[in-house]
Amino acid sequence: MIRRARWIVLVVVVLLVAVSLAGVLLVRPDLVDARDRVDARWADLRSDLTARYDALDAVVEAFDAAGAGDRSVTRALRRELGHWAELRGRRHVDAAAEAASADTLEALARRAEANRTASDRLRADPTLAAAVDGFDEQAVSKPAVRLYNQAVRAYEATRSGTFERIVAGALGFESRPTLLLKPPGPRPA
Repeated sequence: MIRRARWIVLVVVVLLVAVSLAGVLLVRPDLVDARDRVDARWADLRSDLTARYDALDAVVEAFDAAGAGDRSVTRALRRELGHWAELRGRRHVDAAAEAASADTLEALARRAEANRTASDRLRADPTLAAAVDGFDEQAVSKPAVRLYNQAVRAYEATRSGTFERIVAGALGFESRPTLLLKPPGPRPA
């Protein structure tokens, strides 16, 4: 009886190892291909986003000059722009971290615009208005953003199956964020 139980345990262990190995060998190539497509699409966006966030740095400077440097959104923008610059300065491109930073910068840009719009003093500042306009005019290719976001959705679909999720987690295939750009808003009168 004990001998039979040992054989059953051995067979179960061998089967689990075989299934795990087969899963890794079958799932990993699809995950690598999908992640590489996301990274390639991200590379198409990096230079446009760098120019856009250089213009956003000018918005932060204009907020400072307008006396709004102590606002939480200005401080947060300064921190995140520093983080973006740090990510861009690395030897190895971390597309996931850069995309997350870009999404944070876009959200902060929307907050900054809301702050400017809500303040009579900031709305009347021509330097700040010019800096915001300069940021809004920094075009990022909409087709490139669309293709990047499609690649992210395909990657997430590839890694979201029950078995795929286990393999992706075990092998370090982390989630990737889509890019949500700030749409140009209406200009206050």
